[in-house]
Amino acid sequence: MSDSLSDLILSLTPEDGSSIGNGALVALLREQLPNLTEEEYEAARDELIEEGLLERGRGRGGSVFRNIHSAEDEDETEENDEDFELAPTDEPTPRQRKASAKKKPARRSNGAVQVLSYRHKESRVNNPEVGMVHADTDPDGEKTSWAYDPHLDPVLNFDSARAGVERLIENALASEDPDRMKEALTELKRLQTPYLNWTGKAEKTSFEVDTVSLHVHERVDPATILANAAKRFKGKDGAAQWQQADLFAAPFENLPLRQALDFYHHEKGWSNRLVAGDSLLVMNSLLTKESMGGKVQMIYIDPPYGIKYGSNFQPFTNKRDVKDRSDQDLTQEPEMIKAFRDTWELGIHSYLTYLRDRLILSRELVTDTGSVFVQISDENLHHVREMMDEIFGVENFVGIISFRKTTGQAGNFLPDTNDYIVWYAREKDAAKFNVVYQEREGFGWVNYDFIRHDEVAFRKMTKAEKNNQEKLPKSAIIYRRSPLTSASSSESTLMPFDAFGQRFKPGKGGWKTNSEGLCKLHRSGRLESYGSTLAFRRYTNDFPFFPYSNNWTDTASGGYGADKTYVVQTNAKVIERCLLMTTDPGDLVLDPTCGSGTTAFAAEKWGRRWITCDTSRVAITLAKQRLMTASFDYYALRYSQEGLKGGFDYETVPHITLKSIANNPDIDTIYDEDHPKIEAARNGLNAALTSTPPKPLKPTQGVRKGKPVDFTKGETLHEWEVPFDWPDDWPEAARASFDAFHAARRSMQRRMDQSIADHAEQETLYDKPRVDTSKRRICGPFSVEAVPAPTVLSLDENFGPEEADASIARTGETSRQSLWRDELLKTGVRGKGGNMMHFAEFETLPSTRYLHASGSLADTGERVVVSFGPEHAALEQRQVEEAMNEAYALMPKPKYLLFCAFTFDPEAAKDIDEMNVPGMTFLKVQMNTDLLTEDLKKKRASNESFWLMGQPEVELRKRDDDLWEVEVHGFDYFNPKSGEIESGGKKQIAMWSLDTDYDQRSLMPHQVFFPMADSKGGWNRLKQTVRAELDEDLLEQFHGAVSLPFEAGDNKRIAVKIVDDRGIESLKIVPLEG
Repeated sequence: MSDSLSDLILSLTPEDGSSIGNGALVALLREQLPNLTEEEYEAARDELIEEGLLERGRGRGGSVFRNIHSAEDEDETEENDEDFELAPTDEPTPRQRKASAKKKPARRSNGAVQVLSYRHKESRVNNPEVGMVHADTDPDGEKTSWAYDPHLDPVLNFDSARAGVERLIENALASEDPDRMKEALTELKRLQTPYLNWTGKAEKTSFEVDTVSLHVHERVDPATILANAAKRFKGKDGAAQWQQADLFAAPFENLPLRQALDFYHHEKGWSNRLVAGDSLLVMNSLLTKESMGGKVQMIYIDPPYGIKYGSNFQPFTNKRDVKDRSDQDLTQEPEMIKAFRDTWELGIHSYLTYLRDRLILSRELVTDTGSVFVQISDENLHHVREMMDEIFGVENFVGIISFRKTTGQAGNFLPDTNDYIVWYAREKDAAKFNVVYQEREGFGWVNYDFIRHDEVAFRKMTKAEKNNQEKLPKSAIIYRRSPLTSASSSESTLMPFDAFGQRFKPGKGGWKTNSEGLCKLHRSGRLESYGSTLAFRRYTNDFPFFPYSNNWTDTASGGYGADKTYVVQTNAKVIERCLLMTTDPGDLVLDPTCGSGTTAFAAEKWGRRWITCDTSRVAITLAKQRLMTASFDYYALRYSQEGLKGGFDYETVPHITLKSIANNPDIDTIYDEDHPKIEAARNGLNAALTSTPPKPLKPTQGVRKGKPVDFTKGETLHEWEVPFDWPDDWPEAARASFDAFHAARRSMQRRMDQSIADHAEQETLYDKPRVDTSKRRICGPFSVEAVPAPTVLSLDENFGPEEADASIARTGETSRQSLWRDELLKTGVRGKGGNMMHFAEFETLPSTRYLHASGSLADTGERVVVSFGPEHAALEQRQVEEAMNEAYALMPKPKYLLFCAFTFDPEAAKDIDEMNVPGMTFLKVQMNTDLLTEDLKKKRASNESFWLMGQPEVELRKRDDDLWEVEVHGFDYFNPKSGEIESGGKKQIAMWSLDTDYDQRSLMPHQVFFPMADSKGGWNRLKQTVRAELDEDLLEQFHGAVSLPFEAGDNKRIAVKIVDDRGIESLKIVPLEG
């Protein structure tokens, strides 16, 4: 019978993985096996659980569900779950408020533990890799024009006093006085202007954005990097355990050369994206170049709150304390200076334009089921709300969330302790929304003042029990009297209901269920009378959770927010909650205000795809480091063969509701089967009491509450009037019936409780996916990309007047080049050791676009030409190529070509260093950002305006074992305090990376080092569970300046990228020879 019983149990267990209660399953089994005992069922059930075909579920009577992840159903998927095992949970005790129960540890295989990252099956288009970009393959694109919506909501934007002005017009017309008519019309015109109006809004109906490609500079896969530090087991290569399980697929797909050069026309495997550049340019590129309109599920925007330096930029990767109006703390990044100017050039007016433009593109990017969140302080909350009403429509407003900040700002009045999130949906009626629950604590348990004990006894808690629940009876379940009436009603819920010997009416509203539902509530022991009304007994373990409201008070500390690395960093818990509410695993999240990468970190943690961008190189460096060194729990997949799109295997909790009890078909069946036993015992009890009457008894509930029942007059007890404790004066002849009565009540109540638990709905806890402890997880692959600067114009081209426009996407064209030329002629260029390059004269070159000045050296007369980089962006490699071609065509050829820029794209700097044209010398000249910030600083930091930049100093060595190693010694930098060019030692290197097989397309680091990291930084951020799988000695070398030994790759060249503490990158390519 055992095998047939096991087969029958499996056939009756839902195939979709949902649970079925043990009681319900036994009832179904007995329909075919009437003589089945509980012991036989439990033995067969436990055997199936042992074999891994079933798993234990939750509920007071327990439940089971199919293990859809059992070994025979497993496939070799990209998550490699062949050792996958769900961790069963224990049933909570009745008083236990926490739904999360202890889990058995998952099985672990012998030897090394797998360290994995989630991979996404989606694809992305092949945007250009920076090493394949030149002027012909990726020319400047046309501008894209975006129109503003001319429609303004009259309810939001117009004065309600307009009716009064119309009466004024009528009176003026009646008077036939021309002056009064003119005044009335002027007032009407004024009131027709929208309230939310600012300088530049009314004058413009559209805005233009440069259409640029996003260039891939790096392809980062932390698994590839950490594989070099993995422990070795049994003589095997430790890197093997770090490989992905999908046939050891490469983390990045390298397209064939012909397809790789055909930008944006081919698909390749998905990798997440960290982009350096203005968010408006990035979003426009995603829309126009990659056709990503309507493909983003969630957008989170955290714009600057106010006009202080400290809320806008951080100058160094290791310095988070930024003082407002401090020259030392003013950023040296030209992109950030432009961002600051364009955001606040006209105060709130340019700020609103900055935000509006990005919100318009956000609306185009987000899918119909998607959401947009804007984080803001109370300073500009009202403006953001009004603007988003206009862009998304007031009908798509979802809510404003207030959340507690880590610290409150003291002021003259109330302390500022909250920030706010404004939430709009693209289409509110279609918006995706997952309910995220929190455990009831504190005020969540208000009015839970009563207890049920010994299954059938009810009373109010004593004061001592409320103050210390340890004093409650062990069998106690706390409950509250919940209203049974509703403000709304229907014909079926207005009838009176008889219970406890009296008739109850619902009052002005109606009952929350019909008469049949009320009867089931009464029969299951869920109704209680007090006064003239009925209440529903709501137990603490019915559902010890409740949804989050729009006031989040638990975000003041904890998570990554407790250890900030960026000056304006949001607690990860805030963004995670928004993400969990509006996205599912595999969905795409965009954050155009990256900062330290909190949104990307949260998205990676919860298995979402992500794209994030920031103007600041410091922010990008911090985010890259944070993501590379991140580690997470491995959340088990619900359907491993479907990957992340199948979702996680979440914890669930039963949710017992009034509705589920009122609709429970088993209640009446149990009552009809068990209640006759209660009635028979009650009749026997009453017979014994009337034959030997004790003193009168006062019932504690019902119509006779507090009134004596006189047994000498033949009065009898109703079911709800029988006391729970045996009265001392009752005759012994009544004891047997008394005990039988309560035994029958307990028996029926247990069956009722079990049936209620079995029919309870299961609520998904989206913030509690089940953790597979046999696996470790690190960050998945991501690309580091950058927005290229539009190429500059020559000096003789006509410049129109520059508007006071807040669009950060202005071109790199600049009218300041003549000022720079004059400054270069006046100050010259400082070299190392105090050497100076002075010039005799400069003039413009009318026939060139990329060469902006031509002159001669003062001491030798040798010809010099100059190419100035963009005013607010990095000089990039296309300008280097075009300027070199123009210089080569000049007659006579110049001796020197100077590339002068505030910052250099690392590829451009590498190209300048590698240029080799006979008779010509190419030099990189750093421009002092004081030339951009004279109005923002109290005084200049230095009188030097131009200085030569050297190459990063890298030493390549071949070892005796034929392996190679690299040591970085630093780079040259200008010290504004001393006014000298100094050799930067290793102490200024924030991060350096090594590609041991550089393919000339983009950098793919195999080793990454953090020389400035302390004991809690760099790779030390990895969770201890991940570090346990690494060789600590090898990992420690990842914080130094000497690489691990490596073999020569197929390409026979390496690439070394050095990032200093200002976020400035230098790239060095070295061939492997010998």
